[in-house]
Amino acid sequence: MSSKFVLIYFLLAMMMASCGSGTKAIVTPRHDFALKLKEQARFENLSITLKEVAESRCPLNANCVRAGEAVAVLNVVAGGTSERNIQLCTGPDCSRRGLSETYPLSVNDHKYLFKLDSITPDPTKTVERAETRVYFSITAQ
Repeated sequence: MSSKFVLIYFLLAMMMASCGSGTKAIVTPRHDFALKLKEQARFENLSITLKEVAESRCPLNANCVRAGEAVAVLNVVAGGTSERNIQLCTGPDCSRRGLSETYPLSVNDHKYLFKLDSITPDPTKTVERAETRVYFSITAQ
């Protein structure tokens, strides 16, 4: 192909891409975190600390009465003034406790969605002992 043809094709493609209904995609900031106990992270005006993890998932190769759950407690401070603890839960028994893997948080005029990805190590998948780590994301809405 000649360079003229490539240039014309590129310009036509750009013009077609710019045509549309006039709506613009809204990109919401999202950030992923991995925290150990007592570790702290920041997102926008939020300071997040992993306060505790309550682990009660049924271990691999064990016979348990219930499947259990793991709950991460995050201490969230917004703008240095508003403070609260939120709980994110993983496991089959979360709903019995009224907990979820997501937590919507509204602070002043800002809205955030916390979403738990995992809590490791996962005793339902491994017998390996390791330092507890919580993986979650926060999306500004």
